[in-house]
Amino acid sequence: MDLKQRTLETLDWPVVLSALAEHARTHQGAARALEAEFVDTVDEAVSRYAVVAEILQVRALEQQVPMGSIEGGDVPVRQAAVGQVLDGPTLRLIAGALASLARLENWLRARSEELPALAALGAPMRVDADLRAMLEGAFDESGALSARMFPLLGQLRADIENRTRSIRHTLERLVRGDALSDVLQDRFVTERDGRFVLPVKSNRRKGVGIVHGTSQSGETVFVEPAEVVEDTNALKEAEAALEREESRILATLSRAVGSRAEDILATVEAAIAIDLMCARAELGRAFGGVVPKVGDAGVMQLSQARHPVLALRAVDVVPNDLTLDSRHPGLVLSGPNAGGKTVALKTIGLCALMVRAGIPVPADPGARVDCFRPILADIGDLQTVEGDLSTFSGHLVVAKAVLAASAAGALVLLDEVGVGTEPTQGAAIAQAVVEGLVDGGARVVVTTHYDRLKRLPETDARFTVAAVQLIEGSPTYRLQHGHIGDSHALAIARRLELPVEVLNRARSLVDEGTRAWTDRLALLDEERAAIWDEREAIAQERVTFDLQRAKFEAAAEELKLRRRALVQDVTRDVQQRLREGENKLKGLVRELQQNPSVRLAGETLESLRLVRDDVRDVASVAREEEIPQAPIEEPIAVGDLVRVGRTGRQAKVVALLKRDRVEVEFGNTRMQISTSDVVERVGRALSSRGVTKAPVVQSMPRSTDSRAPVDREQLEAVRHDGNTCDLRGLRVDEALSTIEHFLSAQILRGSSTVFLLHGHGTGALKSAVRNWLRTAPGVSRWRPAERVEGGDAFTLVEIE
Repeated sequence: MDLKQRTLETLDWPVVLSALAEHARTHQGAARALEAEFVDTVDEAVSRYAVVAEILQVRALEQQVPMGSIEGGDVPVRQAAVGQVLDGPTLRLIAGALASLARLENWLRARSEELPALAALGAPMRVDADLRAMLEGAFDESGALSARMFPLLGQLRADIENRTRSIRHTLERLVRGDALSDVLQDRFVTERDGRFVLPVKSNRRKGVGIVHGTSQSGETVFVEPAEVVEDTNALKEAEAALEREESRILATLSRAVGSRAEDILATVEAAIAIDLMCARAELGRAFGGVVPKVGDAGVMQLSQARHPVLALRAVDVVPNDLTLDSRHPGLVLSGPNAGGKTVALKTIGLCALMVRAGIPVPADPGARVDCFRPILADIGDLQTVEGDLSTFSGHLVVAKAVLAASAAGALVLLDEVGVGTEPTQGAAIAQAVVEGLVDGGARVVVTTHYDRLKRLPETDARFTVAAVQLIEGSPTYRLQHGHIGDSHALAIARRLELPVEVLNRARSLVDEGTRAWTDRLALLDEERAAIWDEREAIAQERVTFDLQRAKFEAAAEELKLRRRALVQDVTRDVQQRLREGENKLKGLVRELQQNPSVRLAGETLESLRLVRDDVRDVASVAREEEIPQAPIEEPIAVGDLVRVGRTGRQAKVVALLKRDRVEVEFGNTRMQISTSDVVERVGRALSSRGVTKAPVVQSMPRSTDSRAPVDREQLEAVRHDGNTCDLRGLRVDEALSTIEHFLSAQILRGSSTVFLLHGHGTGALKSAVRNWLRTAPGVSRWRPAERVEGGDAFTLVEIE
């Protein structure tokens, strides 16, 4: 008995290999896929998976390894290597294969840094560019040898064409003329044995020419007229010369291929290996597989593992968690027939084989499957008429072979071990077998209906148990770890509608202890089912919650983007209004200077108020976009620095008033506001938080000789042409004089903040301007501009 082959067949491994071959893109790769190429070491498995992982990375980017047809790149090349002359179609196949191989080679070299494992697999590829160019140029679009590359061919073909045309012209003239009208059976030109002939009456053939054939009736002979015999002989010599030249060229091309056979065959072999790797990756993608971690400690940790063959058949596979390790090398699967025990057993075996074959395993990310050697399985009956084996005997034969072949690091899968004989003795033999395998260092998974094996974990900590779930008499195919499963024979019989009297009689024959045990297990199954339903409901609610949260977050982000866009639109609109207002103010000021009047003064002040309101509006909108507004939980105290929503500016609380009102100070201006207008506390007062009423606190006097720059939160403005003074290109004394005149004009306009554009340069002008601002009359505060305001090339100044 071939235990290895039996293992592969009982695990449906040929089905997996057929699916692998279907994903190959070359004939050679498909043929190679049908062979069970198993690695024996962890390093080999890891190396394979490194390549597969890189291919999956390429596929995730919706790209593909450029694997074209390489047919003709192996067998014909070997023929050329031993001196055979290849024909034109075969050489064209080789040319096409070399073109595909060159594309693959260039693609790999261009991505050698991002795909090092795949590039290393293709490292042996060497496509000779000269040979490729020679073969591609040797043939024209029709597939014939190219007259452009081989001019002599063109001359010979032209000579043949001219001679053929001349011969036909002569024969057609004879057919149409009167000289042979009495001897011709019919008026047409045909060919016999490669020579042009006319149909002549058999009794009139004498003296016409050379006979090259006779009709079936014998009444017609096909004669080559004497007028074209010499021309036809010359034509045949030209055709022979053409054939000799073509043979010479084909021999030359074949020798060129044969001389590079070693490189070509190595390149083809690398391409086949890459194609097989791509097939492994594509097969893994087909059933949602992942590249597992691989070790040599006999560990298998699979989360939500699925039977790959069932997954490929689009069956709704129930996933299960499967674990083996050095602490628990044995796993006992129990439960009713057709409940999923064998599916779980085969899933374990197939995943182990897939690791040895470099195929992703159908499980969730984070899977680990070590390199088990050997992998042995006894699933199904081994009955042969010739060997006179019963079910029990067949299992014993396999068990004997398994015990002999097993070793440390092996994975052994036994389905219903010990069945087919008296249950007590069969269970004892089954326990002895699995204990012997574990003692030898193997990892063992066994399915059973024997209570002795089900309770084995109670006395041997090396074993764990899992049961397939049954709800209301129907299997769910889900494993429940740590649970012992009943065979539910009576429940299944009831579901299959055995006669009631038979069911009642069977139940009465079961002893009281067994009935109680079965009833308790049934009750436990019901409770487990209820708990499972609750867990499923909670999991579904969690998924729904996550979806809703993602939806709300996406909506919030969309609103945020829309708000930003709106702020930008408002800012642009207000800046345009500011420019228009500034121009209007300039005109009113000029008119007022030329013709002072109360009316013009009023219009000027009104326009100034509108412009300042626009500035405050756009600053407020921008601040609301940048700073989230949240309610102030602690009471406001005197001395707190707060931001007022109505203006967006900072203010200092100087007094607490009645009816939730406070008095605040903006620079030198005070006003009363409601506490609801306070949107943010910027800083806390140093005094006690319990103050409910305090005397007015005057703002601290400024030191006119030590004004330092302030934070952005304390000073904000929107820059535009009307409030910006350009000092670039001026000397320091010119710049300071210009600033004085500019500030005076801005004070006259009623401006509160302005920008000074001094640039960067050497920094001398910037330093001089800022030093001058420390003691400048009419300047309250200043700071360097933020990047969104123009950056350090500007200085923002508040004027009195």
